[in-house]
Amino acid sequence: MSTYWTLLEIRDKIQRDLDLEGETFIGQTELDSYINEGIDEVERQIHTLNEDYFVTRTTISLVSGQEEYTFPTDVYAMKIRGIVYRNGTTVYQLSRVKDWRKFEEYELLKAGTSYNAMYGYMLVNSTAGSPKILLAPTPLENGAYLKVWYLRNANRLVAESDVMDIPEAVNYVIQYAKVRCYEKEGHPNLQKAIADLEMEKADTIATLANIFPDTQNELEADMRLYNEMS
Repeated sequence: MSTYWTLLEIRDKIQRDLDLEGETFIGQTELDSYINEGIDEVERQIHTLNEDYFVTRTTISLVSGQEEYTFPTDVYAMKIRGIVYRNGTTVYQLSRVKDWRKFEEYELLKAGTSYNAMYGYMLVNSTAGSPKILLAPTPLENGAYLKVWYLRNANRLVAESDVMDIPEAVNYVIQYAKVRCYEKEGHPNLQKAIADLEMEKADTIATLANIFPDTQNELEADMRLYNEMS
């Protein structure tokens, strides 16, 4: 089982390796920022290689007459993997209003004249820092009926007890922080540290690219259109 490192453990490891204990040139706050920079970089790679590493879910409660709903607070780059409506035995996945003629399609859904009477959704970003999920038609019911599957952010380390939730990448994050320390110090070992960082990056990417819950890696055929026409 993977070991989950805390911020304190990561920081102590870096300080011991670089003999930084008690040094004031690179303080604790600055070192913590380097650690989180490394996490940001790994997170970006994960969302490119294996985005479902961070898949999670939440429930949205519909409110009659309300068409806009707030994103989960920890969502990564507004990435919604899917929204499922479930009310008793009625279950279906909401269709995202497609880019082509999406504004017309949205108005058709609101008017109830679309070929599909089920909810559809689109994403809007009208207010800085407050993106919304826009439903159509506007709900006329109340209830916790929407299950939203989305990609979350990696855990940021603020408190010393905070846990880094990408255990496969802890060595990369440690080496990344060491490189940033060497850069600030103008250390003669900087170039070697950069080379070591590239090796850690390659190893980390190779590991993360091959994380699957099982050996089922065949491409799935989408037979929904065929079934609907049969």
